[in-house]
Amino acid sequence: MEFNFISPRKNALVYLIKILSGSLILWYGLRALGVEEPYWAMISLIIVTEPDMTVAKANFRARLINTISGCIISCVALVIFGATFLTLIVALTVSVLVAMLFQNYPSNWRLGPATVVILLSAAFSGSGLNQELHLALMRVGEVIVGSTVALLQTVIYMQVIKYRKRTADDTDH
Repeated sequence: MEFNFISPRKNALVYLIKILSGSLILWYGLRALGVEEPYWAMISLIIVTEPDMTVAKANFRARLINTISGCIISCVALVIFGATFLTLIVALTVSVLVAMLFQNYPSNWRLGPATVVILLSAAFSGSGLNQELHLALMRVGEVIVGSTVALLQTVIYMQVIKYRKRTADDTDH
């Protein structure tokens, strides 16, 4: 494998700007709303970020499906078994089975089991079922907000591209 450090990949600047600006928006915006460390929102931003609207929508959809699936499985497991390592293993197993058994499940199905680990690991630091469920749902909220910011950035980016193309076409005529 050969690395070429001289010329950046296509859209490198777009990715850089979107990830940095989105991270700043999420960090300061969610902290202003009381989320102390919105790391999961930033991770979701990175996962969903794409300059192409079709790919961004697919990433958003997959992230949402995986997050909701992982959340439901995690919360049911928490209610039934509590926050233990065995619960994590059971929920992880169920999450993989769900992803493997549904025909049209997103191809990046590993985000579902990863969500289970994220949510249950957050619940391990809770003290009692209510706090554990609250922590798990906070992570889900962060994931949804981060994914939404990435999608909105793509919408704005597409509008800027259309505007630049329109103005370039106007100056050519």
